[in-house]
Amino acid sequence: MAWLRASGGTLEQFTVEHLKHLGGPGGDYEFDAVANFTILKGAKIKILVECKRYSQPVEREKLLALWAKLQDVKAHKAMMFATCGFQSGALSYAESYGIATIAFVEGSFLYGTKGAGPSVPPPSWAGLPRYAGIFMRHSDRGIQYSTIDLKYTEALSKWLQS
Repeated sequence: MAWLRASGGTLEQFTVEHLKHLGGPGGDYEFDAVANFTILKGAKIKILVECKRYSQPVEREKLLALWAKLQDVKAHKAMMFATCGFQSGALSYAESYGIATIAFVEGSFLYGTKGAGPSVPPPSWAGLPRYAGIFMRHSDRGIQYSTIDLKYTEALSKWLQS
């Protein structure tokens, strides 16, 4: 939620609510978060947020279900955070329907070295966040990645405004 708040700072009337219930013709749904903001001096935009903690990468069917909920509650956009990443088919589906897919990782994941030996923990001067997001998008050239944390919210801000 903090990343969303940091990303939506320039949008009109931007709010984020945790564990929000919304209803539609298909029933009542609980979302991990719901963001709302206004564009063009009055058009209201609603974004659904789901967070998944699985042992395997998220499958396309989970994004299909999120898209169906989006349609049912008449929201405009959706995003999914996952601790295990996303399967290629899930990323393709998400790209087709404008769903943001973000892998939730420990900040040390962002630190890399060119060594053949055991991994080395990042030094304190690296200033890595405790947790970060990897915004994943499927494209014709493969999978593209952008880092998200409280300092780097540009990719998320662009997605919110697209």
